[in-house]
Formats: sequence, structure tokens, C-alpha cells
Amino acid sequence: MTGPGELTSVKALRGLDASDMPSLRGGRAALPAATMSCLVLLCGCAQEPAEPPPPPPGAIPAEQSIGSAVIEGRVVFDGAPPPRRPIRMSSEAACQRPGTEALSEDLIVSPDGGLKNAYVHITSGLGDRVFAPPTAPAVMDQAGCTFVPHVLDVQADQVIEFANGDPVVHNVRAIGEKNRLFNVSMPGKGKSVRRYFSVPEVVKIRCDIHAWMSAFIPVESHPFHRVTGDDGSFALRGLPAGQYMVEVWHEKLGTRQQTVQVAEGETRKVDITFNGRTTP
Repeated sequence: MTGPGELTSVKALRGLDASDMPSLRGGRAALPAATMSCLVLLCGCAQEPAEPPPPPPGAIPAEQSIGSAVIEGRVVFDGAPPPRRPIRMSSEAACQRPGTEALSEDLIVSPDGGLKNAYVHITSGLGDRVFAPPTAPAVMDQAGCTFVPHVLDVQADQVIEFANGDPVVHNVRAIGEKNRLFNVSMPGKGKSVRRYFSVPEVVKIRCDIHAWMSAFIPVESHPFHRVTGDDGSFALRGLPAGQYMVEVWHEKLGTRQQTVQVAEGETRKVDITFNGRTTP
């Protein structure tokens, strides 16, 4: 197992889905912390590089502008959204917050239809450009027995810091099809570990100790991606002139795509709509 703050490479390898680890589910809301910690320790990891690989020669540095075009708009939910489900945290006393009710984050719609936590990214139009990842780490916290944020967009080989802000034991398990899985223990407040993913895909993150805790980390090879805010808005800035395929992914609603042509210096407004049907 890697130590606190140590980095682990996450190379291409088919990950295990939740169904591949039935002993961690068992239909229960939570597992005893001691048992879970032992199980996590059994998930050993091979010795791997301590740092992400350097960007290839000719990679465009992070934050360097390559254009002045902007694609911006909103992701909209068409229809009456289902009510958010209450999350029962009774299995962990430290997770309960008096006077508040934790609600599901898998489908959040604003009063005017804006869809929160939708991932917007460019899937074609950038040619063969190669981009270096940001030097600053992305951060996903475990706070109030939830992952914060619920959807964290990152670039391939960007360091991700997972933190535990709760006075309870958590774990962080990554599930993907193209990146290598990992499962690390987070035994108490102040614990943090660093990892990174090398291959673009949407990686699911879970805490097996608290079954309601899940999140997603979409990974992209370039910097033109955003997660929508409370009102469903997004902006992809600094694009060169060209024609792009813009894709929106949502954990319950699936994906939508739209072709967008934009000129240098132009701001193109785009609204992308999902209907009321959700995916299983």
C-alpha cells in the first residue's frame, strides 16, 4: 500500500465494477470500520512511479491560450424533475447533522430547469494537439459523509488529492474500464492521499464503508471541459476557431452531443436539453 500523500499511477487496465466485490456490498448500508480497513489493506497495489509521467515534447503548457473563441450556455432538463431522495445516515452517528436532511445529488434541477453536475467537454475538433495537465492538484473531499464535489472534472495525469474532513473512517475506491482501480483507506480527519488517472473516461468513486457515498471523476486529455453549476451554466473558453463536437454527460440522463462552429473571438451560445427519461 502507498503511504499518506504518495502518488500512484493509474494506467490503462480494466477496472472492477461494484459487482466484482460482493463482499463489500452484502445489501448493507455500511460495514464496520475495522473490517473495512482490513479489506482495504488486502487490496495491494503494484509498485509504480511516484509521480505522473512528464508531458511529451511539444505539449501545450497548462494555462497557455491557443485561441479566443468561447462556447457557453446551459444544460437544461425538460420536464418535471423527480424529487431528490433523502439519504439515511443513521448507521454512522458522526454523519448525522441535526436540523438538516442530506439529499441525493444524482439529479439536481434548478427552478428554471438548469441541470447541475452535468459534465460538458469537447470530443472532437482539437486536432492532434497535446496538452500538459495543470500543475495544481484537483481536490475531492469527504465532508459530512459525502464526496465534495459530487462531480470533479480533471485532465489526464493531473494529480487528484482525496481528503477526509470527517472524524470517521472512510475509504476511496475507484471503478473504471480504462484506468486501473485503487482502494485506499482514509482513517480519520486530516488523512489525504494523491492519485492520478492517465486515460480519458468517467471514473466512479465510492466509499464502501458508507454505501450512500459516491461521486464521479470525468477525465479528459485537454483542458476544455466543465461541470455545470447550480443554474446549469457552463463556458468553454480559449478555443481556436473551428468546428467542435460538444458532448454532455450526466450520470442519470446519459449523453447528448451537438456540433458547434465558432470563429476566432466569437462567443457562441448553446443550450443542450435532456428530456425527463433517466437511464437505469
